[in-house]
Amino acid sequence: MASLPIPDATVAKAVKDAVADLMRVSAWGDFAYVNLPVFMPSGAPATVRVRATPDGFEIDDGGYAYRELESVGAERSFPKEAAKAAGEEELETDRRRIFVKIPRGELTRAICDVGLASRNVAANVYSRIADEDVSEIEDYLRDRLSEVFAGSRIESNERLKGASTKGWEMSAVVHHPSGLLVFQAVATQANSVNRASTAFHDLAELPNPPTRVAVVKDKGALGPNLNILSQAGRVIQSDQPNADYLQAAA
Repeated sequence: MASLPIPDATVAKAVKDAVADLMRVSAWGDFAYVNLPVFMPSGAPATVRVRATPDGFEIDDGGYAYRELESVGAERSFPKEAAKAAGEEELETDRRRIFVKIPRGELTRAICDVGLASRNVAANVYSRIADEDVSEIEDYLRDRLSEVFAGSRIESNERLKGASTKGWEMSAVVHHPSGLLVFQAVATQANSVNRASTAFHDLAELPNPPTRVAVVKDKGALGPNLNILSQAGRVIQSDQPNADYLQAAA
């Protein structure tokens, strides 16, 4: 029977260092704080707090999911979304927290359950906000593109295959005499930016790639994500003049 090779000491140390960076533990007052290798929509790690109780431990998310939603004006969504997430994992909620009280011996599972529930609450609400923003831009685009590209066939939500053969549903595709022009509505949320960027890069690898234009409400609101999006295609604001649409599609 063949034996498994022993990992090189350098590799073992590198892995240990990487794992240490993925999960961090710190203490403050009565609480131990655990940063998990699961990330909130803002990019911050999901964090839970742990403190001792007479019968075991209380673990909560420190109100971090609530504050993520508060930062985008969606804190009113917290109670309903938190109750749903908590019910799936037998957790509890109050006005701003997701928490659970457990006996000793169940700490590992409880830390994971609270951390994931916290992340899922924020991610689910952010996803809905992004979908609403994209839908609003798409509704605007239908009329605007008909005006800018009068005479060309315009298809809403047409699916195009990229070089990977994966199909990507685009907000609008203009069948122009110069070739295909793809317009994709993009919200400020990272998942919307990442999806558009991935789709554009995949389409760019085609033998005869379409012209790719991301349409956003406000370039300034994208922050660093504007650079990510600009690497994959052209970016314009929805309210820019017709000439800018034509220039972006040229």
